[in-house]
Parts: sequence; C-alpha cells; structure tokens
Amino acid sequence: MDTNALVDLVHEVQGQLWVDKINQTHRDGGLCKWVSTFHPDKLPCQLHGTFYHGAFNAGMKMVFSDNTAWMVRFPRTGKVSNEYADEKVAMEVAALGLIHNRTTIPVPIVHAWGPATSNPLGLGPFIMMDFIDGVSLSDLLQDPNAERPSRVIRDDISHSDIERIYQQLANFLLQLFKLDFDQIGSLPYPHPELRRSSPPRRPLTFKAHTILQNGGVDTFGDRTQGFATTTEYFQYVIEQDCEQLVHQPNSVVGFYDARNKYIAFKVLKSLILDFVHEKYDHCKFKLICDDLGLANLIVRGKDDLTIVGVVDLEWSYIGPAQLFGSAPWWLLQDRPVNRAWDCSGDELPQIATRYLKYLNIFIRVLEEEEARMSRHERDLSSLVKWSQESGAIWLHMLLSSGFNDHCNFPFTQLRRHVGVDEWVRRENDFDNAGELEEFAARKVSELDTYDEALEKMEEKKALVDSGKMTKEEFIASIRPDCISDWSLVINNGIGNGGKGPNSESIDQL
Repeated sequence: MDTNALVDLVHEVQGQLWVDKINQTHRDGGLCKWVSTFHPDKLPCQLHGTFYHGAFNAGMKMVFSDNTAWMVRFPRTGKVSNEYADEKVAMEVAALGLIHNRTTIPVPIVHAWGPATSNPLGLGPFIMMDFIDGVSLSDLLQDPNAERPSRVIRDDISHSDIERIYQQLANFLLQLFKLDFDQIGSLPYPHPELRRSSPPRRPLTFKAHTILQNGGVDTFGDRTQGFATTTEYFQYVIEQDCEQLVHQPNSVVGFYDARNKYIAFKVLKSLILDFVHEKYDHCKFKLICDDLGLANLIVRGKDDLTIVGVVDLEWSYIGPAQLFGSAPWWLLQDRPVNRAWDCSGDELPQIATRYLKYLNIFIRVLEEEEARMSRHERDLSSLVKWSQESGAIWLHMLLSSGFNDHCNFPFTQLRRHVGVDEWVRRENDFDNAGELEEFAARKVSELDTYDEALEKMEEKKALVDSGKMTKEEFIASIRPDCISDWSLVINNGIGNGGKGPNSESIDQL
C-alpha cells in the first residue's frame, strides 16, 4: 500500500522549515549555549561534525571543553507527528532507563530530556545522552555500490561475521526476555512530575504512528482502554489495517484491488485465534522495541564487530511475549513487508530464500547462547521456533507494520501456510457481492478525488521548489480538510477507531 502523498508533501515542507530553524539556531550560537545549561558544570560546548539523520531523529555530537561528548537528539518534524513527539521521547527515555538498570545491554546514559514546552529554542522535545564512539553497523553491512539504495545486508558478509552479530543480539534479547510485566500497554512516564498522570494505556507503536504520519489515518482509538490478553491486542492491531484501508484515500489502486484487499483483511481478522500461543495469552508480557534491529547497533569498527552501543529505542512498550519471541524481521536488516520482498506467483523471491537461511543461523546461535546463559531455560528459542512452525511469524510481521498489502511477502506466506483450500473457504464466507461492489466503488471515487487534490498540491510544491512560493506560504495555503478530514467524510468504515460518526465496523457492513 502506498503512502498518502498529500500528507507526505506537507510533512516534507514542514521538515525543511524545521531544519532551517535548527541551522539558524546553531549559527546564532543559541544551540550550544542552551546545551551547556544542562551540563553539571555549565561547561561550554561546540558542535562536532555534521548532523546525524535517522528515519525519525536528527542528532548532533556536542563536545564540551573537558572533551566529554553528548548526543543531542530531536524527533524530526515531518517524520514524527507533533501530537506524539513528546510521548515518543518519554517512552524512549523510559526504555533506556529500564534497560540500563536491569540488563548489561550497552545503552547510552540519558543526561537530560524534556518535552517541547521545555525547549526555549522551539525545536521540539529532546534527549541529551552519552555519545557512543564507534561505527554504525548498518553502514558496514550495506552495499555502497548498489544501483538502488537498500538496507539489505550485502552478499559478501561472511557467515562468521553474521554469527558474531547474531550472538550478541541473542544475548541482549535473552536478557530482555527475562523481564516480565503484568499488562500490555505504555511504559510508565520516566519523570517524577509526569508520573502524577498515567500514560495512555494503548501504546505508541511504530505501526500506528506510521499509519498516522504517512497515511493520514488515526487508528489509535480510545487510548484509555487497555488489553487483558494477547488475543485482544492482536485484534486491535489488525483493526488498524482495516481502518487504514477504509480511511486512507489512496489505499487501493483500483476496483479489483479494493475488493481483494477488503476480503483479505477480513480473512486475516478471522485467523487471529488460530495463531495465539495459549501459554502467553494472559501473562508474561515483555518490553518490545518495534524498531530494534541491526540498524540500532554501534560496533567498535570494521574489523571488530563488538557491539558497544544500542541506540534509537523509540516505539517501546509492553507487548505480547509471542510478538517479542517471534522470528526476527531484521535478520537481513530490511523489513519483509517492503516491495523488494513481494512474491511473483508461487516462487519465493531470492531475498526471501536468503532470509529463511539466515533465520536458521539465528535460531542455532540463539540456542547456543541460551544454553550458555542457562542450563535449563529454553523459552525464547522455543517461542521463536514455534513462530516459524506455526506460521505465526507471518502474522507477527503484519502486526508490526502498517501499509500492508495482500500481495506482500508475509501475507502470501501466511496464505500458503493456512493452505489454499482453507483460505478460499474463508474468502467465500465474506464474498458478499453487494457489499464488495459498494466498498470498491466508493474507494475508486475517493481515489479520483485524491488524485485531483494531489495534482493541485504538486503544482504548489513546484512553486516552492522554483522559489516562486515560500515554504511558509505553502503550509498556510493547505486546507486542513485536504489531509485530515478523510476519516470524517468516509462512511461505513471497516474499523471502529478514529472513524467518522456514521462509520460501522467490518462485521456490520
């Protein structure tokens, strides 16, 4: 499923304005003066090098006069929803504190942090933490000569290096797996003043945020309502896919695509109970970091792959043990929901075959590390193998990402595991011709309206790019209803959270 280009264009310009503000603050000297106020001795500092840009954050290395160095990091405007930026930072600080206090995982120590209201520079919420010297593992693993930029691990990485990396990550995961929590939801606020109020029970996840920020659809629902079981949580998350399908104006590419996606998500919802591990349905919930993978690791250098830092632990919350203990999506560093993994017919793409090979390596390494750390406990490796054998691995991948498509790799693998005959039987249960015709026709109409709106917005964006319109004028010219009111004008939605007043659930259409 494509992102919503209407919101993407607006966020692109908002991000440019924010970068302009950071640069101006640095040129004025205000940035360094502000950072110095957080040092215990108020030592002066200066920016070392250039900015570090990740998918969701912009950071800078600040070196003080005593040669100590901090990483000062902000959520990137345009990449992170302004509404949830404060919470994103607070949850990451909470996760870093928890991991630092209860494991030996090398996470940076946080020296200062705060919400947007506490930042006099107007740059949003922030974290100031130890700067970890080393090399990004992601940079070492990628192919610098690839024709198209890709996060996929290059082919010439030796198996011994892969095993060395996996062994260390397996150790970290085993430490985290020992931490048990009573219920699914957000981490407690890390600041004493904030603890007076409870964080939302429904967590700020990578999936829900991405659907909002890149699709323009709020699928959080009532965040005061929690979940008693893994089953309830999984049903809630699959509902987010349904809501995105209904409320994002360009969630389909045509009439038959709309029909096929509609039925596919209905079948997916009907399968939830078949893939819940009974042992972990009601208890032993775990700390989940949705975006934790190889790209979060700092190693000593090219010739020494010892992990010296684990960073960027946003989208952290307490979630189901089986989601934590699923076969990892990050084995090749790229998410298997991306289009490079899409299947053509019954034949697996080359990257998928490679993934399954690396999965076997990871399971063997995990079992070895598990045996080294404990003679008796085999819970995590057993859960990972169960996810593969039961087919839950494919459901977990869909649960962890938005913009799902019935043709993507996890969806096709889940369909293959369930079996063609059983899948078709379930499709027939939902094959209501009138309902499908009505839904598909409405989506095609919305797509036409979306295309017209996008053409007009692209014309305005071209004026910005040519210097004939300022970025501020572009933002001011955008009517909010062009972007944010789709959930209000689309009736009879599949989902039941963040929907318009006349929407109905998928089972009531």
